[in-house]
Amino acid sequence: MEYPNMRYGFLSEKERDFPAMVVLKITNVCNLECIHCPYKIISKYKDYKPRYMEWKLYEKIVREVARYEGVVFRLLCDGEPLMHPRFLEMIMLAKENKISPVNFITNGVLLNEQLAKAIIDIGVEVVEISLDAFSKETYESIRKGSNYELVMNNVHKFIEIRNKKGANTKIMVSIIVQPESEKELEIFKRYWEGRADRVITRVYTSIGGLVDRSKLRISNEGDRWPCPQLWRRIFINHDGLAEFCVEDWNDETAIGDVNDEDIQEIWQSKEYQKIRESHLSKNFDKVSYCSRCIDWKAREWGYDYFYAINKILTNK
Repeated sequence: MEYPNMRYGFLSEKERDFPAMVVLKITNVCNLECIHCPYKIISKYKDYKPRYMEWKLYEKIVREVARYEGVVFRLLCDGEPLMHPRFLEMIMLAKENKISPVNFITNGVLLNEQLAKAIIDIGVEVVEISLDAFSKETYESIRKGSNYELVMNNVHKFIEIRNKKGANTKIMVSIIVQPESEKELEIFKRYWEGRADRVITRVYTSIGGLVDRSKLRISNEGDRWPCPQLWRRIFINHDGLAEFCVEDWNDETAIGDVNDEDIQEIWQSKEYQKIRESHLSKNFDKVSYCSRCIDWKAREWGYDYFYAINKILTNK
């Protein structure tokens, strides 16, 4: 829904200075081919190459983010973050530099007992595990290549270890509501609300038109509002390209290169501001990528991942 009294734009001078969330796409490699994810398409491109964020670039990003208190530091796709060979070193470096909160999302396949203990001991604040179904049949029809029993055991063991250690790591599980899983939504929520710290439900999106549009339950009708991502978060891919849209798997929204520029410099650039002004004036056609967006209703002001993070960390 749209919030008629919402003041679009930066929520504070602090966020004008530096993004409230820095999202790192540390790899484009995944161990699954889920039906709602573009990976199964992208990975078959002729020019696709497995990529992992290089350590020198990652260190540069960490050093800059560490200068800004309270920035949400999030590691995720365009792949499975645990596939990065230096994943544990990455989250360790972030915590050694006192970045907080650190958060990542995983499909849970590689989240074995040894890794779970290490993640908890390092002090990661929030871990999200995407499950997308409740039953074995539905799960394995959505998460192609996964093993239901293995993942469920990993998730339950992770929760058990966290509880035994009395650690502060918060655990979220999530589900994308799509035709294959919507019948299990309520039982999914009832089951996990008594075990995880929070259950996240997401609407199905077309990811920039890359996946099946016929399954959309949101429309692009109505009075479109500016995209909150432009004022709250920045996305940096495995090669260091800074992008303004999370749905962009083809690097069409690259607006800078963190190898050569600081995040702050890109965030405050004239080019970025021009895009923001186009959204504020509702001239979406002036931004090529945004002009084609059919998923904009999934990006709400005031009710997004920041809301979930705040709720889980403050126990409200």
